[in-house]
Amino acid sequence: MDTRSQNVDVPGDLGARVRHRRTALGLSTSEVAQRTGMSTRRIERIETRPVILTGGELVRLSRALDTTITELFAPLQHQWTRRTALTPEPVLEPMRRDECVKLIESGGVARIAYNRAGDLTVIPVNYCYVNDLIIFRTAADSAVAQFDLAPIAFELDRVDEGMHDGWSVLVNGMVRPATNEEIESALNRVEPWAGGTRETYVAIEPHRISGRRIRSW
Repeated sequence: MDTRSQNVDVPGDLGARVRHRRTALGLSTSEVAQRTGMSTRRIERIETRPVILTGGELVRLSRALDTTITELFAPLQHQWTRRTALTPEPVLEPMRRDECVKLIESGGVARIAYNRAGDLTVIPVNYCYVNDLIIFRTAADSAVAQFDLAPIAFELDRVDEGMHDGWSVLVNGMVRPATNEEIESALNRVEPWAGGTRETYVAIEPHRISGRRIRSW
């Protein structure tokens, strides 16, 4: 079957890779648009947000950037990450609270850090974000399930080692058992990967949300 006519759900990090490759080649968005037969606005949209592309668009884009579709999706090769005059130094930027919340809202896997018997404990959790609360499930006899209004830190990040890009979001707040209403809102939205019975819902009330982003373009 010819996949060029099919739509492909493209992850948001492809845009950063396209921009990185375009910059390394010294091309403008209008030049890439001309090479692909797309509009400049379309190229700019691909570089700045998740999009759905056709297979044909992916083929034209890879050819325009003198690369392959596999390389656009796979970790960058070493020659892409060498610093050149066309590759700016990485920049560390603080993120606004609304940017951080947008990243948290997607759910998934993050880490929590809390004090357990005088030691700092860090564990991964599956979570969802509901009504300004971070909610996850755990075993009823777990240490974190016993906490009520105790301080906790929540950390979420994403890193592209090939491009030296990434971001990190940190939430400081209080952890407590979720209420029945909160449990109802979170039903079917968070599923722990770990085995065993994990039917205790725990909520984090954020007091401070901050984040940083590092860009190499």
